Amino acid sequence: MKVKPFYSNFKIKDKIFSVSLLLLMIFGLLGLITYHYFTSLYEERIYDESADMLRLSSSVVDKELNMIEDLSFQVSTDGVVQRYIDTINNEKYTFEAYETESRLLERLLTYASIRRYISSMQVIDRYGEKHTTGFDTEIENDSLKIRRLLADTEGANVWTPVDGENAISSARLIRKKENLSLQNLGTLIISIDMDEFVKETLNFSPDNKDFVITSDNEIFYQSNEGEWEIEDFSNEGDGSGYTTTEIDGKEYLLSYSHSQFSQLTYHHLLPYDNISKQTDAIKLIMIVCFLLMLTLTILLSRRAANNISKPLESLSARMKKVQEGDFDESIPEEYYNDEIGELHDNFRLMLNRINELIKENYTKQLMIKETEYKALQAQINPHFLYNTLDSINWLAKINKQEKISVMADALGNMMRNIISKKAPMITIKEELEIVRNYITIQKYRYDQRLVFSLDIPMDYHESKIPKLSIQPIVENAIQHGLEEMIDECRISVDITEVGEDLEITVTDNGPGIEEDKLEGIYRGKIHSKSSGIGLSNINERIKMMFGDAYGITIDSTIGEGTKVRILLPFMTE
Repeated sequence: MKVKPFYSNFKIKDKIFSVSLLLLMIFGLLGLITYHYFTSLYEERIYDESADMLRLSSSVVDKELNMIEDLSFQVSTDGVVQRYIDTINNEKYTFEAYETESRLLERLLTYASIRRYISSMQVIDRYGEKHTTGFDTEIENDSLKIRRLLADTEGANVWTPVDGENAISSARLIRKKENLSLQNLGTLIISIDMDEFVKETLNFSPDNKDFVITSDNEIFYQSNEGEWEIEDFSNEGDGSGYTTTEIDGKEYLLSYSHSQFSQLTYHHLLPYDNISKQTDAIKLIMIVCFLLMLTLTILLSRRAANNISKPLESLSARMKKVQEGDFDESIPEEYYNDEIGELHDNFRLMLNRINELIKENYTKQLMIKETEYKALQAQINPHFLYNTLDSINWLAKINKQEKISVMADALGNMMRNIISKKAPMITIKEELEIVRNYITIQKYRYDQRLVFSLDIPMDYHESKIPKLSIQPIVENAIQHGLEEMIDECRISVDITEVGEDLEITVTDNGPGIEEDKLEGIYRGKIHSKSSGIGLSNINERIKMMFGDAYGITIDSTIGEGTKVRILLPFMTE
């Protein structure tokens, strides 16, 4: 017995996706191996390049600071500077000393302008008086501390931090060189703005700005002021190199280099987060590649599955919609040169035939309604009716029966407007004329019990309306309202504009209509007592003419009255 493969019972779509899943697993495994390989390779290169870059940066800083030491030596041995200082020391509080100080400051400013990061250059004479010039003379050095440091240096340069400022100073004794007397003339202090110094001498990337200078267990400068403590830099050895260290729970790659010219030590700290950014970038690339392969695999498998199963699924879904009564479904313009394509074509032809039959039946129903409406108009012989009413009118006038004459004349005008106008659409003005004639007749019948008001702006008089839309509603208000109450019945007709449509409202204060009767009126089961034109008939006529968005709405409250709203398009042509 031949054993079937385990996937033999799978649907076609499942088989396609199984192959896609297998390909995806292979791609994922290859991606994982590639990621680990490139991660280890890049991390090793990053460590080496970071250490080389940091050592090179330290060398640049060291050479620049050595240049400052050379400048300090040059200034302190400048014969002009020494002569000025000697004059100031010997001619204290004289005009000559004042002029000499000005020339000394000009001379010092010339030296200070050599580098932008030199914030100030200061000379302290034998009497402790300070003579300062430069771009930022507010930086104050601890002169006592500097003198104490210089006491045993015999004129050598000493580096010292500036208290309260992220700056360092180069200091040395000024010893008289004339006749090699080596007499102490004063002290020279060059203050350096380290932020500007680092900005000019080092071009660090934004991730490599943790630069620190230390000496003798003291921090001279740090780029992120106040972030580091001297204890963080106590584990490095002599010379240059790099090591890993943990500071405040965070891992760093610490590179250090001792100055070749001074007692300073330079440090660069590179957070391991910065190193991980490189590997994270590689990870992101691998994820993007994996997602790209995933997308490609899914798209190809879905396309293959759709080409096989989508035609049948589409046809089945369309049949279900038609079964639910949705005959307006759009037919996709997608054809197949096979048996499924023939099914689609046959179904399309069948659906078109059904829609044609529906439209044909709808047209027949519309014609039947229109025929019934015209038959209602034709029930009265116009000429006989006009002649009879005219005879009654003249007979009433001869016998001085004014009420009978007015009622006969109003009835004649009303019927003439109804019967003589054959068009289904008339103006609101003409419709209101029918209503006024009808109310004239009813006024004589009900006398003071009927109070009628009509508030129609002239702007709406020329708008078109289906004939006999308002009068039957007013008649229903009288028949179902006034005749069932003993109090005064108030009926009003108003028109308001709603967007681009008109809303005609007929309101009465009658006894109201119960909810079950309202449902019967909407369904056409309850008809008018006299005219035969029920509200449901008017509602159906309006919907057939203008669509389901228009028609009649009835709001009624038992004991308070009824409000009938007619929504029609604002038509003037």
